[in-house]
Amino acid sequence: MTLKVGIFGAGHGGVTAAADLTKKGYTVTLYQSPDSKSDLSKLSENNEIILNGEPVKIHAFTRDVKEAVSGQDVLMLAIPAPAVEKVAENIGPHIEDGQHIYINSASAMCSIRFRNVMDKLGVDKDIKVGESMSLTYASRYNAETNEANLIGYNEYNLFAAYPAKDTDEMLEVLGGMYDFVKADTIIEVTLNNGNPESHPGPSILNAGRIDYAGDSFYLYKEGITEHTVNVVHKIDEERQEICRKLGYDAVDKSARSVRSGYFEEGKPLLKQFNESPMLREILGPTHLENRYITEDVESGLVLWASIGDAVGVDTPVMDAVITLTGVLLERDYFEIGLTLDKLGIEIKDAEELNQIMTG
Repeated sequence: MTLKVGIFGAGHGGVTAAADLTKKGYTVTLYQSPDSKSDLSKLSENNEIILNGEPVKIHAFTRDVKEAVSGQDVLMLAIPAPAVEKVAENIGPHIEDGQHIYINSASAMCSIRFRNVMDKLGVDKDIKVGESMSLTYASRYNAETNEANLIGYNEYNLFAAYPAKDTDEMLEVLGGMYDFVKADTIIEVTLNNGNPESHPGPSILNAGRIDYAGDSFYLYKEGITEHTVNVVHKIDEERQEICRKLGYDAVDKSARSVRSGYFEEGKPLLKQFNESPMLREILGPTHLENRYITEDVESGLVLWASIGDAVGVDTPVMDAVITLTGVLLERDYFEIGLTLDKLGIEIKDAEELNQIMTG
């Protein structure tokens, strides 16, 4: 039986996923929020996307959320992590029994956040919810030309469901789409999201350069230097210590990115960033109100530091980057950022946290 997939989020990842999964034999409906400012008129003319030069006709494109949810086997949320609650509120009233919700994003405990919204809305459906470590693609979509460029896949993408007892079922359903690697819990998935250690520190240390000429700034090949890479190393060391405390594999940034296909083996981390064929030509951040900074601090570093606090791991460099980002953008990220407390999780030790995630 051909699985039906509804994709929510018509940005780079969502449009690429719609075309890619269609080529793989799935029946795909792509949803664009009526609030979106992106002009997808060329795509909507005949439901066609140019994927790496080849026209791909998807099943449907819609701005009707009920149509996008109804009858789907899988609902994929290809969205920024901070948008999880808003999208969940939008689709929650239309959710059906038996659906599998896959959050294809930079992991930030999005599965528990989705379920918290369902509880708030009083949606009592038999659904499974899970998330991957990162977006499954490195890709870019040009709405003017209706061309999606799939640069590559994340080759080692950790996945877990919340609760973790549902992980095997979800992997069975999603296994034909992507080659996931099973994680113990969504905590492990979140702690292996590569963005919070790579993006905010080097970006804010280049704040003057971004303010002055951001339209020509390339973080990976220009902003990560012999000095700014030291911040990445230190944040990675703190993250690894949290992983060890929770009993997860503590794999360093370089090795994790090599196995994911983003870095080349046998080089120091600095050269891996600067010379990455997947990353070096990605422009930006072009301004400080960019996801590399705002999202990766608010939903990334603040959450990691919160987990560290809960399990007894000090995170002084994470805290410093969070503080300095708040100073630059004139807001208190410790106050507004995502924490275990805000997720309704109160624990006394690492063992209890893992028990909660397992279910």
